[in-house]
Amino acid sequence: MDEPAMALSFSFYFKQAGATLIRWFRRKSSLQRHSVYLGRSMASVPPGSLIFFPLNWNRLCCGLTCIVAIKPGRSSATDLDIEILNTTLTRMENHLLADFSSGEHFIPVWHLAGTDILSALWDNVRTLKQNRFFAKIFQSKKIQADLSAVADRLELLIKAEQQTLIEMRNQLTPTDVALVSKNIERLKDIHWALTMELTENIRRVKDLMADGLKPPKGTPITTLRQINAVLNSIDRLEVRGRDSAGLSLMFHLTRPDFLGFEESIAKQKLSQQLSERTRADILVNGNIRIRHFQEPAGESATTLTFTYKIAAEIGSLGDNVRFLRCEIQKDRILQMLLARPYRHHTACAHTRWASVGAITEPNCHPVDNIATNQNDQDPNDQEGIIHVCLNGDIDNHFSLQKEFESHGGRIHPEVTTDTKMIPLTIAKHLKKGHDITEAFRLAVNEFEGSHAISMHTDLAPGKIFLAQKGSGQAIFVGLARDHYMPVSEVYGFVEETDTFVKLDGERFIEGKTGKTQGQVFILDQAAGNGLSGITAMYYDGTIIHLSESDIKTTEITSRDIDRQDYAHYFLKEINEAPRSVEQTLQACWTTDPEHTDRYIIALDETAFPVYLKTALTRKQINRIFFIGQGTAGVAAQVCADIVGYYLNDRTLQISALKASELSGFIIDASDDDRSMADVLVVAISQSGTTTDTNRTVDMIKARGAHALAIVNRRDSDLTFKVDGVVYTSSGRDIEMSVASTKAFYAQIVAGAILGLCLAQLTKRRDGVFVSDQIKELRALPTQMRQVLATDAEIAATAKDLATSKTYWASVGSGPNKASADEIRIKLSELCYKTISSDYVEDKKHIDLSAEPLIIVCAAGARPTVVGDLIKDTAIFQAHKAAPIVIADEGEDRFTPYATHVLYVPRVSEHLAPILNTLAGHLWGYHAALAIHDGSRFIYRFREELRRDFRDYSLKELDMYDIILEPNFREKIARFYYEFRKRKIAGKFPTALGLMTATDLSLLFKYLSGRLPVSDFKIDFGKEGSARNMIDTLFASLGEAINVLSRPVDAIKHQAKTVTVGTSRIADRTEGILFEALTHHGIEIARLINRNVIVLRNLQAIVQAIQGGILYRIGGLTSLGEVTDQTTIEVMKKEGVLAPIPSRVETDTQLKGTKRIIVRQGNVYIGKGRKDDRSIIVIPVLSDTPGAGHTIGQLLLLNITFRKSVPLVAKIRALGGKYEHIKNIVQESSTAWKDDYLNILPMDDLFGHSAEKNGEIIVSRINGNG
Repeated sequence: MDEPAMALSFSFYFKQAGATLIRWFRRKSSLQRHSVYLGRSMASVPPGSLIFFPLNWNRLCCGLTCIVAIKPGRSSATDLDIEILNTTLTRMENHLLADFSSGEHFIPVWHLAGTDILSALWDNVRTLKQNRFFAKIFQSKKIQADLSAVADRLELLIKAEQQTLIEMRNQLTPTDVALVSKNIERLKDIHWALTMELTENIRRVKDLMADGLKPPKGTPITTLRQINAVLNSIDRLEVRGRDSAGLSLMFHLTRPDFLGFEESIAKQKLSQQLSERTRADILVNGNIRIRHFQEPAGESATTLTFTYKIAAEIGSLGDNVRFLRCEIQKDRILQMLLARPYRHHTACAHTRWASVGAITEPNCHPVDNIATNQNDQDPNDQEGIIHVCLNGDIDNHFSLQKEFESHGGRIHPEVTTDTKMIPLTIAKHLKKGHDITEAFRLAVNEFEGSHAISMHTDLAPGKIFLAQKGSGQAIFVGLARDHYMPVSEVYGFVEETDTFVKLDGERFIEGKTGKTQGQVFILDQAAGNGLSGITAMYYDGTIIHLSESDIKTTEITSRDIDRQDYAHYFLKEINEAPRSVEQTLQACWTTDPEHTDRYIIALDETAFPVYLKTALTRKQINRIFFIGQGTAGVAAQVCADIVGYYLNDRTLQISALKASELSGFIIDASDDDRSMADVLVVAISQSGTTTDTNRTVDMIKARGAHALAIVNRRDSDLTFKVDGVVYTSSGRDIEMSVASTKAFYAQIVAGAILGLCLAQLTKRRDGVFVSDQIKELRALPTQMRQVLATDAEIAATAKDLATSKTYWASVGSGPNKASADEIRIKLSELCYKTISSDYVEDKKHIDLSAEPLIIVCAAGARPTVVGDLIKDTAIFQAHKAAPIVIADEGEDRFTPYATHVLYVPRVSEHLAPILNTLAGHLWGYHAALAIHDGSRFIYRFREELRRDFRDYSLKELDMYDIILEPNFREKIARFYYEFRKRKIAGKFPTALGLMTATDLSLLFKYLSGRLPVSDFKIDFGKEGSARNMIDTLFASLGEAINVLSRPVDAIKHQAKTVTVGTSRIADRTEGILFEALTHHGIEIARLINRNVIVLRNLQAIVQAIQGGILYRIGGLTSLGEVTDQTTIEVMKKEGVLAPIPSRVETDTQLKGTKRIIVRQGNVYIGKGRKDDRSIIVIPVLSDTPGAGHTIGQLLLLNITFRKSVPLVAKIRALGGKYEHIKNIVQESSTAWKDDYLNILPMDDLFGHSAEKNGEIIVSRINGNG
């Protein structure tokens, strides 16, 4: 299983659609005087142009529209005319913000010559990245120099406009500020496209060429550009997982072209290398596969695939892609092939976060369809080459592998990833006579679990096959003008295009034979671009008719998600936080027209509608709830505190709740549609897609409440549910890190803006107060930058304490309690620790005897509170805790008692959580790095040992030779000495764990000869053979590396982009038993979690339910324990059980099997004591609030079994009973076989005890029954 933390990216290209149409019109004499364009905006072309499918900016079009637009004018433009960029730029430079006059000009039309001109420049620059233009620019240093000059002009323009906006801010309306800011962001996009997406990629493409290779013309440049695009995509997708990465390149040649390639290889004396790289029986780095075959038309053809892979548990973002680039650059055989003609090529790449299968090259994706068998078939003699990548789960890979091996197939022992079963299952259907499309579709239908799959194969040259099913995985197909680019995340294709279609494998529809789920897309480069080259269907073969309405557009660009020069996205994003706050503020305030020395809040109708203002001024709103989940939930608490302070109105109830708490415990199902008419809910979400938050807004709106949202992402789900939206940042402020930072600060500032708006509207505060508060908010970005400037000091404190302290806590008082809560969340996410958060005054709840590290959030506290905080810090110190105090600049009274003091600028108490939390977030980042340092030390040693063992194997030494080899013992002893020294000095984090550290210490002693081998079994439970000791050492080293590298993984990797709320629990709880629960009014939430899994397994063996009895349990203790006073009564009887008398109807004391079920809480399957009926009894939790895990009901179901049940399903349904039966049989000196389970009828297998079943099996085997 590859977590959802793993990614995929592919790219292939087709010829320009529409070229024939343009050539036809140019041949018409009446139209030859016009330049002809396809899909361009009116403003982007010179006068006298003819445009097919003109592009209208900021207009959404549904369906197909054809317009022939002719602009009167004089001359035509060349295909690649850099001067048009300069001309457009000159027009923009003549319309600078500095020259704007509100009395004479209109910002949308004036600034930078208007949005149409700006959009035209953006479109023209993006067009330069197309293959035909890229190749020309690549070959011409003059064009590159001209473009560099344009970029320089843009850079000067951007700086000038940014400075002018700062200077003229007070003279502009909030609407004008927002528009000018948006224009400046677009200028930055254009500059980025020229410098990074074009110029930088020219450099990267050159770097992919072999040293001394003359830059080729035509196809090779285009191919290298495409390979570079895939590598760029993988580089960005590494945040989903980076422990390994792989790239597969597939080329399709005619037989004569291949013979020419072979001849050139021979001339360069590379034939031997080619032969060696094609003989490998496993797909690893540098592998080449060659297959010769006859095409349907009878022509001979050849396919070559080149595979590049790297696996590395320890490393930095970007390392893997740099390695792949280097491998391509130095691969002389590939470089020679690129100079030859070929018909088709595709690329498939993947970056992995492994969970099934070791982190090794063989397990790195892509994987192929090569398997071993008795005939030792040559890998190049396969029926076809199939390369596959996977995100997600193949839950049933064990059963698929077992079936594969039952037919004589064998998988190389080094390949242990579940992904391997994908190409092998496809190959199985090919052998049955299906074509590749049908074989792929049939195969994906066999896979259980949520998954996203990609495949390219020489059985379908020039095609990419995609399949996606379930939630948690995604495939987006980027629709560039000259290629498709399927990826796992939008940010994987945004450098190439802003349009895409998405596979919707989560959706159920009525298919050919009933409900079906899962979608298959086939992308064909020969069929044209856009939707014309995509064949789509559901898993059952139901055709999907894609239309223009399925094409989506994203505003995100590669500039938004590029990591730039930062080591990790977390560090980049926290450093962007001040700018994020500035962008949140910039269009929300203006100068007070009546008092020009003051500021006022100016939220427009979209943020705060008039009818909501009226409801507030008329005091029709009495309750205000701020809601969110996770970090947004903490931001909600800070916002509630700030708004409460601003309004200072005790008649208003202002509070914060988790969205799930409001929907689950405050809202009542019996509420009518006006029960919350006096409520204003402010929903906070970075993405606007959080399930619980969206669901809660739906519920409160249905009850008459008003709703506002604080959201970053424009046009997200939440924005369409609420009455108004206060946006944070620019809407493109993407967070790639697991741990959200900048969104938190921006959400608080947005909440403060909203609070000031309320105070201003209700006149709870005067104009001076509001103006002063706006000034404080505007000062925050500068103060945040001052905190970030102390990065080195914060890092030093983290390095000092993070590894030596086992127990951590975060504390705060008043508004800073929210700071403590948010710091706790981030420390838990970044450092994988269980951390407590509390009020400073509740120090008795912190285990001071553990001498913990305690972060004290004290900055901004009022003077009367600071004295108490100092006393509490002194108490912490007295108990040998290590307090790290976040304090105001100049506050030195903590110094005698704190281990470290982190100083932040002084701000008002209600805004202090921003700076306290910022310092805490930064400390958590450096703490994670400090913990990670220990993993590098152990990792280097393990890799050194691996190299030694490779050398020993070349010398033909066996394991006993190795462990007795003096140099080996000396190396072990030296490392043990250094390991022990670091451990004593506290340089190894406590996260390493006592057991792992002890195991390593013992292993070093055994292997260095300091302990007798005879004791090894006492310590490790296995014989002290050389093999066992070495294997245990590597396993323990791997465990240590894994534990210590987890914190930095949290920094490197991104959270799952699909937010799954509590409402999604029904996704995998469908079937006959769950339908029975629903029929009896029992929600899945009332089952113990382990029992949900048990019922899911039992469903595979149940044919039908013939009747049921629902019992009520009473008289349990407050702890849910059974006593002699515990009762049971029948609530409902149905089906065949309805007329049958029950003992419970006359004797209500809980007894026998039912008493055991209530006491243990486990699902029971067996037979009724009197009537021998097969039954399942399900314990159901009480629905009484606060009852916890008290069993309140039992549901008894009379079932019948399926007649034919696969053996694996029987074993899964038996659960622990399977091992009991197996052990009993083995105790009789009988070798166990799973097939023995088939000896017993289903009702006996599940109705009898394990002991009785075991005895029957033994008796039958021995011929006695």
